[in-house]
Amino acid sequence: MKLSETLNAINKSDLQLLVNMLDLCQGRLRKQDLVNCLHKTLTSRETLNVLWLLLDELTRKAISSAVHNGGEFDGNAFIAQYGSLPQRPKSRWFWQVEPIMLDLFIYNNRVPQDMIPLLEGLISPPEKFRLHGAADIPDVVETAYGHEANLICVETEQSGWHDLLAYLRMVEQNELSTSTSSGNLTKSSVSKLLDNLMESDFLTLPEKYRVNHTIRPNGLSSFAEGANLMRREQLTSTGQKFYNDQDPELLLEAFETWTHEDTFDELNRIGGLKGVGARQTSLTPPAKRREAVIEALSWCPTNEWIDIQDFYRAIKIWHFDFDVETSYYSNLYIGSRDYGDLQGSTYWTVVKGLYINVIIWEYLGSIGAVDLAFTAPQEANLALDMEFSYLSDGYISLYDGLRYFRINPLGAFLLGQAGEYLSSVPLTPPLFTISSDLQVKLLDPKALTPNDQHQLEQVAVRVKKGQYRLDTQQLLTSMEEGTPWQQIADFLTERNQGPLPSEAWTWLTKLQENSAMFKASSQALFITVQSAELLEMALEDPVLGKMCNAITNRTLVIPSSKEKAFRRRLKELEYVMLS
Repeated sequence: MKLSETLNAINKSDLQLLVNMLDLCQGRLRKQDLVNCLHKTLTSRETLNVLWLLLDELTRKAISSAVHNGGEFDGNAFIAQYGSLPQRPKSRWFWQVEPIMLDLFIYNNRVPQDMIPLLEGLISPPEKFRLHGAADIPDVVETAYGHEANLICVETEQSGWHDLLAYLRMVEQNELSTSTSSGNLTKSSVSKLLDNLMESDFLTLPEKYRVNHTIRPNGLSSFAEGANLMRREQLTSTGQKFYNDQDPELLLEAFETWTHEDTFDELNRIGGLKGVGARQTSLTPPAKRREAVIEALSWCPTNEWIDIQDFYRAIKIWHFDFDVETSYYSNLYIGSRDYGDLQGSTYWTVVKGLYINVIIWEYLGSIGAVDLAFTAPQEANLALDMEFSYLSDGYISLYDGLRYFRINPLGAFLLGQAGEYLSSVPLTPPLFTISSDLQVKLLDPKALTPNDQHQLEQVAVRVKKGQYRLDTQQLLTSMEEGTPWQQIADFLTERNQGPLPSEAWTWLTKLQENSAMFKASSQALFITVQSAELLEMALEDPVLGKMCNAITNRTLVIPSSKEKAFRRRLKELEYVMLS
């Protein structure tokens, strides 16, 4: 709106309060006179220069932030950056707001559009907020109740890469299944997956844990599904290619797909947050929220520990704050409906802050993009405005204790801060030595990961602890089950310390040649015929006879690829084949 429209929308008594702050416009009684005088005053460069000198520094920063934000003043972002709004004197009456000089420039959180060009030449852009991290983090942090808790630090780059590949391998081998009701991994599948991860879950699991108590398994499963690496318990073509090639560019493509995926809402992972699925609750699209968080992360420094509270501030200052609900009143709460209403900063921390924690911890942490430093949820310090001791678990979510995160080289690549992925640690360090008699000796048996063991046992049999032997039957069985020869050869050459012995190459090459000697045709379809006469009719038919053969006097066999053509010709002959 223009200034004249804005002033005309203000009632006369409020206009009079604005006028009373100035030495100008005195004696005007009619509303229109007040409007005209204020308009003339606030659109004069000379008068604006005088007014600008009367403003305190915080007010100048508030006006500058609005002018250089397209005219919109974001109070939450301003408070996050500068600590408070310009001070307003207390009014005698609770319903009356005392005007301050800021109100001459900003109306309903906007600068009138015709004032923006006048102010742009008067004020400099606001200082750019830069988020700074730290090289080191403390060993001990304070809990919400003033006690001390040890900080758990987990580097994820190597384990995340390994675990995502382990998950995809288990999907490919049909070792994992999901619940038909919830769509989550079954308890037995979670248990199998945990046994195949490089490290245990982030938090210690209770003896009788439920699926939703885990972080890594849920993060890997939901990411793979949302990133289109798998569908309906099977790898997609993208998932299969990434599993085979392990190309970081393919993971980047999958990451971008996951960022914009809109079917899963991370709010559901905040266990103590209620009302998420209620009929009256209207939520914004999850993708819009996730995109805002990922974009904000791409503005963060890499290889530095970032305090999660500082990141919350940065999201507001950088204008990446997002809405969770579309309704004016919130329908979300924690604990009891009568006592758990969420308002102000508490709402932001519980609903938005913990949502951010889920994305950083459960997804980026599980796939190895960020390192994490946290406490157990019971030892969190969310700095909330109200007491939640009545919560049954004593905490709101598994992610309450996140204190710091660090964007590692994989995260820098996925977030667009690096043009290529340069791993900080070798993803495929030397694992063994192969001798001329095809014996495989592990360099460090303790360093054998579940993925390494699986790949090694595709081509070798265990002789004793730390020692294997390349085995023809093992390799041929793996190839028969679909593992490409090149993938096996790459594993042996990349993980062997030094060049592969010529004897091992000879063995590999011979088996590659042998694998091409026999080719299985497409699967056959066996068809039972009612009589020998009908079977003979089919064999003599100029169309059917080209695609079928008799194996008994009542049984025909055809390639399965010819089934549709066979059925079509039978109908032309006024017959039909029923299953």
